[in-house]
Formats: sequence, C-alpha cells, structure tokens
Amino acid sequence: MKKRIFTMFILAASMAMVACSSSSTVNEGATNGDNQALQTLEKKREFYKAQDREKARLEAEAKKAEEKARLEARLEAKRAEEEAKRAEKEAKKAEENARLEAKKAEEEARKAEEKARLEAAKAEEEAKKAEENARLEAARAEEEAKKAEEEAKLQAARAEEEARKAQEKAIEDAKKAEEQAKLEALKVLEKKRKTN
Repeated sequence: MKKRIFTMFILAASMAMVACSSSSTVNEGATNGDNQALQTLEKKREFYKAQDREKARLEAEAKKAEEKARLEARLEAKRAEEEAKRAEKEAKKAEENARLEAKKAEEEARKAEEKARLEAAKAEEEAKKAEENARLEAARAEEEAKKAEEEAKLQAARAEEEARKAQEKAIEDAKKAEEQAKLEALKVLEKKRKTN
C-alpha cells in the first residue's frame, strides 16, 4: 500500500515537472516548491526502503530463531526418546534378571523338596525293615522297630517342613527381586522426568 502511494506521488511530481518545464509562466518560487516536494518524496522513499530493509532483517532473524528452536526441539525429543529406550532396555534387563533369579530359586526349592521326598521314602523303607526285624526278633525287636518308625516319621516331618520353608523363602526372594526391578525402573523414569 505504501509503495502504491509512493508511486502515485512520483507520478504526480513527474507530471508537475513536465507541466512546469513546458510552461513559460512558471516562476522561480514555484520551481523551488517543486524541488522541495521532490526532496520530501525522496526522503519518504528512503524512509520506506529503510523500513522494508529493517522488516526483512527482522523477518530473517525471526526465521533463523524459529529454525534454531525447531532444531533444538528435535534434538531434545531425540535425546528424550533415546533416554526412554535406554531406560526401557534397563528395565527389561532387570526384569529378565529377576525372572531368572525366581526360576533359579524355584528350581532349588524343587530340588530340596525332591531330596526331602527321597529322604522320607528312604526313612520309610528303613522303618519297614526295622519293623520286619522287630517281628523276627519278637517283642524286643518289635519295640525297637516302633521307635525307629517314630523316628522316621519325625525325620520326614522335619524334612517336609524344611522343604516348605525353603519353597516359601524362594518365593519371597523372587517377589523381592521383582519389586527391586520395578523400583529401579521407576527410579530411572523419575530421573528422566527430573532431567526434562
């Protein structure tokens, strides 16, 4: 809009100059007035040009700042994504370790239970032998067999109780390991939120 107005001013001034040059009645005072008008128009033109240059400079700076902010945002998003992936990988690793520990504890409990069962079976077999010997050795041997059988039952109960405690401990350890893995994952995520 300003450029159009300026162009109209230039056109009017040009027409005035042509009219003045073709007329023999124009005096020196009018010529000075036209010169002043042209100078005023020239100053306005320079002013508008300076404004346009300043506007272009500001727009260029704004564009650079916007591009820089966009680049920084992309870099930050990429860093955040990489950090999230790293945290997820660590959480998965911790979860896998906890699973392996739980499996190991379960296997150990199974072995302990199997051992206790074998010991109980062995004790029961010994009790049967003792009972057979007791029958063969009459009353005295029968009394010894009863004592051996009672001892075998006590051993079986103790072995079964130990197996049950071992299994409970293994389950508790597995739960603790899983909880620890979850806590580690939460710590990593909390650290990430604080960093952001």
